[in-house]
Amino acid sequence: MFNKFKNNSSASLPALISPNTHVTGQIDCDGELQVDGKVTGDLKVSILIVGQHGEVNGNITAEKVQIKGTINGNIDAQSVHLEITAKVHGDVAHDTLTIDGGAHLEGKLTHKQAPDNITPIKEQANAQ
Repeated sequence: MFNKFKNNSSASLPALISPNTHVTGQIDCDGELQVDGKVTGDLKVSILIVGQHGEVNGNITAEKVQIKGTINGNIDAQSVHLEITAKVHGDVAHDTLTIDGGAHLEGKLTHKQAPDNITPIKEQANAQ
């Protein structure tokens, strides 16, 4: 009787760590997390957005990551977008990667998909 109408609109709202907030510990989130404050600890999320003044000190595992702030740790994600104000100090494992001009990255880039559709330059030159 009371559950006749379900309001699922809150399921689409991102979790938010606001400015002037510091969270310490591991965070697991099945949905979207937006970090505008500071997180010290590892993150395992579906979608992560780090705002321009946001900071993460720990490793990130996600499906999609959009960085405008600072990351001190490794990133493992299907899709990674480093925007112009991004500062990443760590390795990035990705399927797709976008780096805007001005973004700062110190670390190793690793493409996670098998390179079966990539022809090495030497083989390509010999075929011609």
